[in-house]
Amino acid sequence: MKRRINLRSAAERDELFLYELYKASRAEEFAVARLTDMQFDQLMRMQYAARKATYDSNYPHAQHDVIVVDGAEAGQIWVSREPTQFRVVDIGIAASFQNQGIGAFLMTQLMEEANQAGVPVRCSVATNNPGSLRFHQRLGFRITSQNEMYIELERDGAAAGPLSQSAAPAS
Repeated sequence: MKRRINLRSAAERDELFLYELYKASRAEEFAVARLTDMQFDQLMRMQYAARKATYDSNYPHAQHDVIVVDGAEAGQIWVSREPTQFRVVDIGIAASFQNQGIGAFLMTQLMEEANQAGVPVRCSVATNNPGSLRFHQRLGFRITSQNEMYIELERDGAAAGPLSQSAAPAS
């Protein structure tokens, strides 16, 4: 059976899900800090609000969607479609939905759309997230620059070659 993967615009009703998704994505990174649950929650709420404000300010026309798989909320994706690039501002898949081809399926769709528009797809990956770097490199992204915090990546359709059909979601 093929999975149904849909996107729907993120709305106010999604805030708790989006916050919990963000918080879960940062838990391992902050485990060494030995914060109480309350301290961790307070820190994550501040960082979540700051991240959201930064994205809204830097990418005011970005599309923010909730990823829905077979009717269940599975993640989120922010994409800014600009005249010179498609920028993946952020993508996050809940742990229970990872490694099922969902992210690859969505990124492949976005890369096909960017190819048709004649623009590259660009994104940043935190240097402490080697799994995300491997994911993007498997999809044909190449490193364009790097600093202590982030690795900048780009997938230029013409340079990267045809898109792989292997990015379809698992059944």
